[in-house]
Amino acid sequence: MALPNDSPVCLAVVNPEGRDRPADYALGAGSPDPAIHPPVNFHAYAAATNGAFFDSATPVIRSRDRFDAVLVLIRQRSWISLAAVRSVKEAGMPVIVAWKECGNSQISDQLNSERARQAYGEILELADGIIYPVSSPPPRMGQISSEAFKRKLHFFPTPYPVEFPEWDFSMPPSERRGILIGTRDFKNPSRHHRAAILEAATLAFELSIPRVTVINSGGLAGLWKTSALRKKFPKEVLFVEPKRLPYLEYMRLLASHRLVFQMDRSGVPGQIAGDCLLARTVCVGGDSMIEKIAFPAFAGNGNTAQPPLVYKIKELLSSDTAYNEAINYSQELARKSLSFEAVASQLGEWKILEPSP
Repeated sequence: MALPNDSPVCLAVVNPEGRDRPADYALGAGSPDPAIHPPVNFHAYAAATNGAFFDSATPVIRSRDRFDAVLVLIRQRSWISLAAVRSVKEAGMPVIVAWKECGNSQISDQLNSERARQAYGEILELADGIIYPVSSPPPRMGQISSEAFKRKLHFFPTPYPVEFPEWDFSMPPSERRGILIGTRDFKNPSRHHRAAILEAATLAFELSIPRVTVINSGGLAGLWKTSALRKKFPKEVLFVEPKRLPYLEYMRLLASHRLVFQMDRSGVPGQIAGDCLLARTVCVGGDSMIEKIAFPAFAGNGNTAQPPLVYKIKELLSSDTAYNEAINYSQELARKSLSFEAVASQLGEWKILEPSP
């Protein structure tokens, strides 16, 4: 079992009325267990600091002596998050906040009512700190001053347990074949999911790619749309996984591919790219924060058409030397900036989390 980090802080992460079950990461990342949420995305802030993840502020307040601060996730019904922030503040605990869905367009869509905007403005006033794991900070809203907002604001990437062997999902290079499409959503135009599949079809012809896998998350409609694109591919190249897989099964599928390709422009934290780090493979084409940090030579440049990436993909598929160099470099960058140790250390240096004199 992975030993816990010597984290300078211990965080409780609260997703008010969320669907994920509570998870205790007192032992850090632990080992992969289908019964426990993997220590990725926002769960990772808790796991990296030997904290815990909750769906309510009540059990956090009962265990207040354990935690240095509480990270409350802001949800679409932001008034629910506001109630949790108020409870934590009334209990005398430091509270920091972050949007659960934190791409720019995602935040804009969630602030589509006056009630949501009003609650969000009050959250910003009450919070001791505001964090964001993406390129752009969240919007300032309500009565909080520009100076106070900037003082509270801080960038922290979502950490990944790259330093723990238990979370190394890599397969031997001889067992990795083809490309996995990272995106799964036809509905969000900023994902460019259809464009990514079509680009992969072109690459399959040009580079003789033996397998392109798409994971469907759109039910029957998504399955129909994906299957309709089969004729764009060489015969028997497109494989469609009909529904989302449990995390450990999904990671085994991801790790069996040579690389992950996507054309996502939604500016998200980058869980797909983080999963690639754990699988010791390469993520190509997207613009998430994890991709920009760990895969800078392969991140998307903001354009849907990416001719330069074709040559990079060809090299990754044909040259073991180039492929291994790309993986080793991404792991080096991740350990410096994205590992549990690195992000926990960054959190420990944040003045907002320093104990009051």
